[in-house]
Amino acid sequence: MANTPSIRRALGLQILNSSHRDIKRLKQEGYVAELHGNKFWNSSFLLMNHLKKHPLRKNARVLEIGCGWGLLGIFCAKNFSARVTGVDADKNVFPFLKLHSELNGVKVKTEKSSFEQLTQNWLSNFDVILGSDICFWDDMSIILYNLIRRSLRAGVKQIIISDPCRSPFTDLANRCQERLPNAYTVKRRMSKPVRASGELLIVDHE
Repeated sequence: MANTPSIRRALGLQILNSSHRDIKRLKQEGYVAELHGNKFWNSSFLLMNHLKKHPLRKNARVLEIGCGWGLLGIFCAKNFSARVTGVDADKNVFPFLKLHSELNGVKVKTEKSSFEQLTQNWLSNFDVILGSDICFWDDMSIILYNLIRRSLRAGVKQIIISDPCRSPFTDLANRCQERLPNAYTVKRRMSKPVRASGELLIVDHE
């Protein structure tokens, strides 16, 4: 599909802007985000840029938590042939994810679930867990810390969460670095394709 004002290209992906007719159509059909999953957030680009420099192994099983429109997972499927599942508590985001995955020629499975509902047994199906801009409420820092602990017990090899450094994320990062032996943060900044800055919380399996 050719570039138009309603479609942009970033990091090898085609992304529909809010003015695109298909985005408007889905919203008119009643798919309105309930939990902030109404667009692509800039921290996603920070994490994708990190993965360009530190690529996943081919065919990795990737879980994108709080996936929203699924840009991170789509990036992984396209660049690393990853087998991706996107999970979100808001089912209304999935039509936008499906639209973008089809536009970019990849497949992404979806699962409606809250973070608290993701069991250790289910998490054992994944090698890598990614999330971006998902730690925005105060109680999220504890919820995500517990999710990270379950993921490590399940054998997940790496968890990466990106954020513009909201206070709940900082609390989460500090908690992980104090209590988990292989947790650390990395500062990231970029000017293209978007202007963004923040941190990545990276937790490796022991």
